[in-house]
Amino acid sequence: MVGTRLLVVAGLLVASVGGARGQTFLGRDANAWQKQLKEGKAEKTRRSAAFALGKLGSSASSAINDLKKTLREDKAGSVREAAALALGDIGRAALKALEDPDLVQALTQALAKDTDPLVRRSAALSLGKFGPDAKAALAALETAVDDPNVTVRQNAAWALGRIGAASVKGLKKALKDSDILVQRDAAGSLGRLDPEEARGALDELVACCKIDNSALRIAALSVLNKIVTSEDGKIAVLIKPALADADPEVKRNAALTLANIGGPEAAPALPILLEALRDGDAELKPQAAAAIGNLGDAAASAVSPLIKALADPEKEVRRYAALALGGIGEKAEPAIGPLVKLLANTSEYAEARVEAATALAKIGPRKEAEDAVPSLLRVLENPKDHSLVRERIVWALRVHKLNLGNFPGVYPTFGKVMVEAKTDKNTMLRYDCAYMLGVLQAADAPDKVLDVLLEFLKNDQILIYKGKAVTVGSSGGVEAKGSATTAKDEGYGDGRVMAIQALGRMGAERVLRRKDVVMQLQAINANPKTHAELKKNTKELLDSLTN
Repeated sequence: MVGTRLLVVAGLLVASVGGARGQTFLGRDANAWQKQLKEGKAEKTRRSAAFALGKLGSSASSAINDLKKTLREDKAGSVREAAALALGDIGRAALKALEDPDLVQALTQALAKDTDPLVRRSAALSLGKFGPDAKAALAALETAVDDPNVTVRQNAAWALGRIGAASVKGLKKALKDSDILVQRDAAGSLGRLDPEEARGALDELVACCKIDNSALRIAALSVLNKIVTSEDGKIAVLIKPALADADPEVKRNAALTLANIGGPEAAPALPILLEALRDGDAELKPQAAAAIGNLGDAAASAVSPLIKALADPEKEVRRYAALALGGIGEKAEPAIGPLVKLLANTSEYAEARVEAATALAKIGPRKEAEDAVPSLLRVLENPKDHSLVRERIVWALRVHKLNLGNFPGVYPTFGKVMVEAKTDKNTMLRYDCAYMLGVLQAADAPDKVLDVLLEFLKNDQILIYKGKAVTVGSSGGVEAKGSATTAKDEGYGDGRVMAIQALGRMGAERVLRRKDVVMQLQAINANPKTHAELKKNTKELLDSLTN
């Protein structure tokens, strides 16, 4: 992006022809170019030498002191500018150069005090190349976003994004610049930061969405896409106008950003997301599918296109289509059959099967879901199948609650899975099956259920599933790390409340027979670090044993 205004000084283009080869540039090594830099009488000669040294990169690290001197003392601005650029190229290529305490200082001084705007611009660019190692230049770069020369302001904004979180203050100022390119590069720099850091410029980024320039709106929306959350419903109304933009990239980024806010506020984005799901490329289609799921039941009209997407040739499209159907929930009932078909296909992408099973759990106990129980049990009982797929199948079966006990094969299947040999991958699967048998069979549950529930009670690493946090990536348009779609399971509390619930269903008589179980319950209750909900439930269970 910064290249838009990086003017090439006359004569340097000639020097760049041929490129660096090994330890020489244009047939001359660093020593020869260094000598020319120090002894050259003509401005053009010294400028070409500085340029060549930069092209040699780390092999010219011995010239750093001479280049710093040139940057400070040469009377020709074009030579000082070439020296500033060379210091950036050599310092970037040779990390040992960054151990020089004066290197960042020399460039910082040039940025702050040089009278030639091209020197100040190139100093800013070189400092940006050093990334976090140039933190000492932060104040100077923040000041430079007020420089009277626009190219200096633009490159200062670009460089601030390479330094890190502390640059937000300067970038907020740059987002208000009168020049579009400065604003655009400031947005691009914010896109490189972690979302929590970049949120400091939320209001300024939203304001950029109103400016009549597609490149700036795309850049701003690409960053907003990363940093908005479900708590930002208040700004959805400010982003919605971009859905009607003449530029399709602006519209897509606005729709994807609204989807990360989610809920009914994002419902106007649905037509654009459906268009992207239908006509997008291999990267955009899964983003669109995942985005639709974030709209919740407001996206009920998307169920048919999402069902079609379950058969898409791209596995990530199938995965996120299943996830989206789960996000829609009960209104996705027509998808039960296709989801079961995908789930039962052992050749299918495992992540898509996991999301299909999770979606069935979210859709709930519909008639077609009851019809699918035998198919789900067949997958569940296969120890060679993917453990997480099997685990989520238990979730899909759990929606039938106590009615599940009336289905043939349920108890034998849960019992078989529960006693499988322990592995790192089937821990929760075994716990879940023991839980289900304890809840469904109550006092008639087999003794092995108590063994596994005791194991569960001793495992304090299990969380209660809260849901999946889906952050949809942008549709391009800005240099931003972490812009791909992510879907992360979120949990809370202490999952051992499930074991307590199952023990309560099995009854006091069964529990009292197992002193080891009672002792573990007492240990949980006595532990001051026990989660409040688990402690409450455990105490209630212990009290019931003595009544």
